[in-house]
Amino acid sequence: MKISRVESDRAMVRGSESDAHILPADRPKGLVSSKKRSERHLSPLEQGMVVAEEALADVPDTREDIVNDLKRRIDEGSYKVNGKDVADMMLRRLEADRIR
Repeated sequence: MKISRVESDRAMVRGSESDAHILPADRPKGLVSSKKRSERHLSPLEQGMVVAEEALADVPDTREDIVNDLKRRIDEGSYKVNGKDVADMMLRRLEADRIR
């Protein structure tokens, strides 16, 4: 999933206030997988972070198949955008951001 700059900036501003409620005070900083292999005593949280980091390492930032399909459809002139659908999605995104 790609996060927009607006969502990212909003998370950075609100991050410090919400982190205190959901993250443990002694949470690992940075990439856990960058720890030396000699440090075998990982907490359950760190073990979960290692699994997540390894899974995310193989996920591309963009889904090239979807991007290429959209480019092809735009070039062909077969990609039609309905203004009402765009407006609906913008309003839904705005509402979702308010909830978070």
